Amino acid sequence: MTNGGADASRTKAKTPAPKPRRKLSRRSAMAQLFGPRGWLLAAAFSATLRFSRAGFTTIRLTDQEGPILEGNNVTLECLVSYGENMSDFTFQKYSKWLRSWISLDQSHDLRCWFYDVAVSHDNGRLLLTISDIQSWHAGPYRCASLNATDNTTVSDVLDLQMEYLHKVFISQSNSWCGTVGDSITVLEGDSLQLQCSADASKAPLYEWIRQGDDWILPSGSLTLSKITQEQAGTYTCQAHHPTLPQLTKSKSIRLLVESTKRSFSFESVMSLSTPMLALAVALPAVLLLLLILIFAFLIPRHRAAVQKKMALEESGQRTPIYKGSLDSVPSVGGDTQPLVM
Repeated sequence: MTNGGADASRTKAKTPAPKPRRKLSRRSAMAQLFGPRGWLLAAAFSATLRFSRAGFTTIRLTDQEGPILEGNNVTLECLVSYGENMSDFTFQKYSKWLRSWISLDQSHDLRCWFYDVAVSHDNGRLLLTISDIQSWHAGPYRCASLNATDNTTVSDVLDLQMEYLHKVFISQSNSWCGTVGDSITVLEGDSLQLQCSADASKAPLYEWIRQGDDWILPSGSLTLSKITQEQAGTYTCQAHHPTLPQLTKSKSIRLLVESTKRSFSFESVMSLSTPMLALAVALPAVLLLLLILIFAFLIPRHRAAVQKKMALEESGQRTPIYKGSLDSVPSVGGDTQPLVM
């Protein structure tokens, strides 16, 4: 019994103590739980965790409903991850002429191009305000750190676009005169083609109407063939934005039709286009100037010749009269010498 007890105690003493279990990481735990594919899941989870901790800089429009129209006030906001110092970030606009990004809240020579753009820090928010937005404000914007080192400190690009519709112009096709004024005069029996155009953010829709009539021509071009007196009147071209009905502009022109036997009147002259009216005024003025120059050159010469003749007569000099001259008189004698008066 004694030997058996001793052997048991020696056996117990030789049994190694159990090692403490290591705490498994999330990646190892997921690897053991899901098998070989667990490492891929663990890597994706780790990347997601780092992404949620680091965050990314973003830029967005604030308090904006619907499309941006020309003349609106626009505000952009820069959002950064929690804990970042907003004073280290700035708004930038890309210049296609310089092919570089320009900071909008720093003092430099190019800042004068964006004088109507204001950058402010309001209760920890970084805001960019554009008052009365115009076409030159459109383009790419972004928010970036002054000491940007990676993509986490530079936001995605926000392409700021606006909708607009500018003044409508009417031009005469197949004419060098270009755009026409408020009225145009044509001869009865002639043909006329007018073209309507407007500068807009998207290609406008055009239509022609005539005052007093109920027809509408859905086109930018108006063609009148073999015009009669009855076709005289006021024609209006309307331009509509294709997606925003509130953006509509119009231009009216008065059509005057003269009979084949043209009559000159003040109204017909005023109805001429600007180049033709300038030519009608300039041509008589040039002719009058030429007449003035001619008289200014001839009159002094004539006056000088008269004064010279009077001076010779006063000095006592006499001009001989030769036989056969205009000043000679018939002679009954046989004089051959000139007669001095």
